[in-house]
Amino acid sequence: MAAVAENLPAPRAPGTGGIMEVVRPHAGRALAALEEAVMRALILALATCAALLAASGCPRGPTEPTLPVVTTDDPEAEAALREAREASEAGDLETADTRYRAFLERYPGDPLVPVAKLGLGRVLLAAGDPGAARGLFAEVATHEDARLAERGRFYEGVALQLLGESEAAIERLRPLVGRTVDPEETALLLRTLGAAAEQLERRAEAVEVYDRLAAASVDAAARDEARARLDALIAELERDELDALLESLPRDGVAWPAVGRRALRAAFEAGELGRVRTIAEALSEARVPLERELQSMALRAQRTGRTDLGAIGAILPLSGRGREVGQNALQGLMLGAGLPLDGPPDGDTPRVFFRDGAGDPERAAQAVDDLVTLHQVVAILGPIDGRSARAAARRAEELGVPLLTLTPDPRIVDEGPMVFRLFPAPSDEARELVAEARRRGVTRIAALVPEHGYGATMREAFRVATEEAGLEWAGAAGYAADATSFREPLEELKRLRFDGLVLPDHARKLVLLAPALAAADLWSHDGEAPVPDGARPVRLLIPSVGLDGQLVRSAGRYLQGALFSQPFHGPSATGPGRRFADAFRDRYERPADVFAAAAFDGFRLVRGVVDAGAQSRAEVAERLQQSAGAETASAVRGFRPDRQPYRGTRVLELRGPMLSPTLGDAD
Repeated sequence: MAAVAENLPAPRAPGTGGIMEVVRPHAGRALAALEEAVMRALILALATCAALLAASGCPRGPTEPTLPVVTTDDPEAEAALREAREASEAGDLETADTRYRAFLERYPGDPLVPVAKLGLGRVLLAAGDPGAARGLFAEVATHEDARLAERGRFYEGVALQLLGESEAAIERLRPLVGRTVDPEETALLLRTLGAAAEQLERRAEAVEVYDRLAAASVDAAARDEARARLDALIAELERDELDALLESLPRDGVAWPAVGRRALRAAFEAGELGRVRTIAEALSEARVPLERELQSMALRAQRTGRTDLGAIGAILPLSGRGREVGQNALQGLMLGAGLPLDGPPDGDTPRVFFRDGAGDPERAAQAVDDLVTLHQVVAILGPIDGRSARAAARRAEELGVPLLTLTPDPRIVDEGPMVFRLFPAPSDEARELVAEARRRGVTRIAALVPEHGYGATMREAFRVATEEAGLEWAGAAGYAADATSFREPLEELKRLRFDGLVLPDHARKLVLLAPALAAADLWSHDGEAPVPDGARPVRLLIPSVGLDGQLVRSAGRYLQGALFSQPFHGPSATGPGRRFADAFRDRYERPADVFAAAAFDGFRLVRGVVDAGAQSRAEVAERLQQSAGAETASAVRGFRPDRQPYRGTRVLELRGPMLSPTLGDAD
């Protein structure tokens, strides 16, 4: 397809009714500038002197293709058309318009009519009337000569884009890609297609068009323009667009290396390290150079593909407010791994790598990255706090590494099949305590709760557990979180009918609450010992936060028969729990807490499935889901198939100065 003969002036400035007033692209200044470039290319194409017809009188250029010959037997018609074309070449659009219209009126049946319509349409485009031009081009597009009809479709497509009908413009112009010969027409075609794709927000399609333009035999300005649009578009592409373009673009083009680099970064940021490895390999095969940062991403992804079955990671709060429990968990982990207190371990000792999460979700997620990419750990223990655990869980799921969290949030496992929970949830504790109370003859349960988030959570958990057990929920009374006197809530509580009472508060508050209950004639009892005259016997149900080393010594006489939920309690432990408690005290010269026991158990559960033959992270996760009933120091006893703890907590009863396991809760 050759270019058109008429030499048309630049479109009028915006605000004067020119072509640029017709089109208002939706992609901002960049796309508006592109539309202006499309118009510049249009004017260049229109100004190219290439004879459409033998009768046009325009000399042929060296790259002009063979064109259909449309002739007329009427010399006056031929002269009239030539005069219209000459006015167009001179930039006299008004005269050209008049002469083309006069030709069409005087010679309506002449074979040169489609040539005149094509010429008049180009004049109308330059004059800022693409609507009228489109009608003329559409008529030419139906001509019986295929190549003349193709020229009509070409300019009709340009007019459609200038009218804002981008979908129709693409439909007309896409079949012409690869068929143009003249450089200006090639640039016009591809610029118009690119602008149309961008206006429709089909960025990947626009990238493919500009990639072709950047490699085409066109002027340097058009190629530079194409590269600039590629840079802008590739920076905005979504991951699915990047992946599609990696498959569709020619690897020897301008865009493919840039798309590959961008896709590698996007995959790394999304945690899809397998995808990072695939892209990095493709870029390497194509000998595409990578900057240092991308090289680092590719290297980390390559390392992530490997798993060290002897390495386990941990993310614990080793600084900040939670550092004490973090240190306890770390010591339990080291005891489970058999690591020495100081000095390097021997060659057969499992390796433990840990990071300080410091209660910061971003640090927790980054810690997962480091443990997987730098140390190739087979599994990770922690974090403890809920926000950090969720951030780490999302990242662990993305990287495909099992994460055994130390948070009580039961929803943590919703992050994906690689996420496990070692700690009991409020619902776990409520079910166990209510079940034991039911065995002891309790029929109606009430609660005295602090007015804060934990209190509300436990109240609801016990209400649900009570009703699920077929017992009656008697209601609840509340007190301010900082209260030290409880007269009013106790009066409210005494108006309720119950024989089981939930006290979901810290041991420090229970030291005050226990004697206040007794003074209000609500007497904790074990079902056997007599209660004072006039007192109402109640069975107290106390979640795990309510027990510490001072409570029994300070208020034990008011708590006889109380049932305590405890995932781990060293003094009452037997079997594996007793062995762990003794080993921890011997090593660190202080008692173990529940965090130490949970970390110890998490390590031993992972090592157990590895020693049993698990060869990958996926196999470790699969076997952990089948570990229900495993021997553990704490109550966890392995995991259910839903990755929640198989048991989670034990129920202890206070008798005298001792807490003892209830029936079925001995190790």
